[in-house]
Amino acid sequence: MPSFRDTTRLFAVLTIGTMLAPAALAQQFDRAKSVIFANGGVVATLDPLRADYAQTNFVASTIYDTLVAFDGAARIAPRLATGFEVAPDATSVTLTLRGDVTFHDGTRFTARDVAYTLDRLKALGLGVAAQVAEYDRTEIIDDTRLTIHLSRPSSLFLGALSKIYILNAERVRANEGADMAQAWLQGNTAGSGPYDVTLARGDNVIVKRVADHWAPDDSRPEAIVFRRIDESATQRDEIRAGNVDLSVLGMGYRDAQELDRSGAATDAALRPVLQTNVVFNTRSGPTADPRVRKAIRLAYDYAGGLSGIRMGNGTLSNGPLPVTMPCRPDLPAVAQDQQAARDLLAEAGQTGLKLTMHYQPTIEVQRQEATLLQSNLREIGVELALEPVTFAAYMGMLASPETTPQMMLLDDFAQFPDPGAMLQKGYHSKAGATNRSAFADSEVDALLDKAMATGDAELRCGLYKQVQERIEDASPIMPMYSVGRPVPYRHQHLQPVQVSYTVFPLAPADLRLKD
Repeated sequence: MPSFRDTTRLFAVLTIGTMLAPAALAQQFDRAKSVIFANGGVVATLDPLRADYAQTNFVASTIYDTLVAFDGAARIAPRLATGFEVAPDATSVTLTLRGDVTFHDGTRFTARDVAYTLDRLKALGLGVAAQVAEYDRTEIIDDTRLTIHLSRPSSLFLGALSKIYILNAERVRANEGADMAQAWLQGNTAGSGPYDVTLARGDNVIVKRVADHWAPDDSRPEAIVFRRIDESATQRDEIRAGNVDLSVLGMGYRDAQELDRSGAATDAALRPVLQTNVVFNTRSGPTADPRVRKAIRLAYDYAGGLSGIRMGNGTLSNGPLPVTMPCRPDLPAVAQDQQAARDLLAEAGQTGLKLTMHYQPTIEVQRQEATLLQSNLREIGVELALEPVTFAAYMGMLASPETTPQMMLLDDFAQFPDPGAMLQKGYHSKAGATNRSAFADSEVDALLDKAMATGDAELRCGLYKQVQERIEDASPIMPMYSVGRPVPYRHQHLQPVQVSYTVFPLAPADLRLKD
């Protein structure tokens, strides 16, 4: 098992900004049998607890396995668990585990590893622990059977297990220290996945395929190199030169399409469960009036934004959830109608209205969309001020309705493809900061509570449709379009890439070399 003895902490190694020389890097893997993965942003830790960060999740998803996954039809499928059953009242989940899995150090995987992983998440309450907040305790029946008991009903819990990477309990417990192994897992691994880390230095992380994974596949790359490149143009040029095989974070639409047109790469334009929204503050200021929110929605040039800014990579929205999500009612697609917008403002008694919208300036398309909405609102007599903000700062503003921005432009996505994963956290009045519009509707709460408390999938689907209809009528958000993420890849080297529902937007362990 790697311990990276040449460094004191992986965090320091990955953030000091030093780069391993290209010649030295090339000695670490066989280029013809490997994939170089352009990854925008730093990998701050390999602790799978922090797989809520995309950069950590990319790497951790190659090192660790989950109990369940989602197949291409967004259905729950087995991984380490071969069987699973949710109790009728959704207060427990019973699992049967594979008996042929070993961790990278040879330790056999058992139910005790599942219990330890979940207990650690509960104790720390960080990162992906939020996905399984209902976890209470694990009842171990034997090495391959267990029942997970919940503190309250949760029909979402089984799907949320697709976000939880299972740790080698024996190895991690031996290195817990005072922080339950958070520091140790920055620079060490304890997984059973198809890859393990062999090098982490500067802005490079290399994982190599393990020989005895329980689901072997010789078409997997022998190594995956995660190389940090933040600039879209640099990613484009490195793919064109053959120095990088695909880009997942940081590539702009125009650069991706240029590569596609030139034949240097194919733009997969993956469609994860992702939607662009403007989120309104429904409790404070002018946007507390639903007529104002609906007027703003009617002002925007959706078709122009989708074609001119997103380069056609998406579909116009028709409801609060992305079009790729199941259990959606048949709602009309968004459309511009500026006269209807003026009429609503007049009905609300709003003249000379001044509003403020926050956006993330580091995201080029958001700057363009914010400017387009500003122009559209000016045409109906509304002045929109644009305020740049980092995502971290925005999260801090959600502490109360008084500090929540009037409007915030966001790309929102589901952690896993269950409508409840977005509806429960986004619109239940008791959801806290994840309810970014401070939306409150007692009927929506009642419907969501009923959905959480049933294991009946058909009943739950019907309840979710009712929730979406009420949300659409109240307009706490301005849904714009379900968007595709540009993912250019060298088709000469890789088989076509596929969207992932839990590793946004694709899972590196799913990459396969071309014959």
